[in-house]
Amino acid sequence: MHDGDHSSGDFEGSGNASWGENDWANYLRRNDREIARFLSYYQEIKTLPDRLDISARRMGWENADWGPGDPPDEIRDEEGESFDLPYCIHQHPVYVVARALGQQLTSSLNTLNKNAGDTITASASGDLMHSFWDVQHEMIMAINATDTGDMSLALVHMKRALSAINQAIGLSAQLPLEAKLSSAEATSDIENALFDLREICLRVMADCRWDGSRS
Repeated sequence: MHDGDHSSGDFEGSGNASWGENDWANYLRRNDREIARFLSYYQEIKTLPDRLDISARRMGWENADWGPGDPPDEIRDEEGESFDLPYCIHQHPVYVVARALGQQLTSSLNTLNKNAGDTITASASGDLMHSFWDVQHEMIMAINATDTGDMSLALVHMKRALSAINQAIGLSAQLPLEAKLSSAEATSDIENALFDLREICLRVMADCRWDGSRS
């Protein structure tokens, strides 16, 4: 999952110092739509073993590297005004996927809690949700490190993400069987999302080590 032309260590910020609050608000709304678009693709084919790569291709990302594609020359905001689209971490495919699968995990856990009645304690649910947040946070910090060219830091963050994923897998395995049977699809969605996030971590770590060996 190389960053193409974006991750060479020559980090220069978000790219457009002239932007105001409204410009960035529009940018983030567009990013929210990209996250939702990936999640819709992912959910549509969630039973397929290669759902990650199929969804990535539908997003237009490079098949092998998941590098960001060339952005459009011109973006229009909700009022129809055009503006340049600078590159920042929000466009990175791994950021988009981490946010999308984080939403998948949260939604699935909410479904479990709703259908399980009192069989899942507040403490167990809170611990699991916190582990989901840790996974997303560490993965985003890792991608930020790759953008600044610090592959060693990225590796450390990804290792911490893997630790959080393993913790989440362990916590989800401890949920009462009655609760999991009451929401079999949500339970499966949590398991799939966690294993897919682990796959992404391993890919990024392999890329970081490969990049580090070249320098």
